[in-house]
Amino acid sequence: DGNLYVISFAHDKIKQYDGTTGEYIDIFVASGSGGLDGPQGLEFGPDGNLYITSEYTNQVLRYDGTTGAFIDVFVSGGLSNPQEAIFGPDGNLYVSNYFGDDVVRFDGITGVLIDVFVSAGSGGLDTAQGLEFGPDGNLYVASENTDEVLRYDGITGAFIDAFTDNMLHKAKDLAFGPDGNLYTTSSLSNEVLAYNGGSILVSDWDEIGRAHV
Repeated sequence: DGNLYVISFAHDKIKQYDGTTGEYIDIFVASGSGGLDGPQGLEFGPDGNLYITSEYTNQVLRYDGTTGAFIDVFVSGGLSNPQEAIFGPDGNLYVSNYFGDDVVRFDGITGVLIDVFVSAGSGGLDTAQGLEFGPDGNLYVASENTDEVLRYDGITGAFIDAFTDNMLHKAKDLAFGPDGNLYTTSSLSNEVLAYNGGSILVSDWDEIGRAHV
């Protein structure tokens, strides 16, 4: 709908803002709805519904994409403090595990576990955070404790390389912009860093803390 949906981690709810003006609209997902406890990542799925990782219950919960009403527990099992959840080019759901140091793949229709797509610690992955499939079709994962964004084969999950340099301090979230560059939050330095081909482009100071891109 073009609006902005924001996680309120401390209050276990999702807020909705006008996508043009930034004005507050309403509470889209009520506090604790469906057992939501420690929301970390949110993603609108191919079915138009909203999927949210519930860190402290180790689940992915599904909500009506129009009303915000709780639908069901979409994923339960195979998660260890889940952070980000994204739908991949194959239509399946990929979830990063903070304590598992891995990325797990689930069927995008049923929520059934398919496999561990990125194995624990692969390429030095330590406390997996943000996920994003890049323009090259590969999977990029923020590795918080190694201050890197790591790149994995988008088909096999095999480690390719460390995409970024060592300028990040506690990498959290990442997103590819319309310019094709990779934007990554550096939470301890309160910055958003932009990368092109692994080289730093620009550093913009911003008091973002744990803000989610």
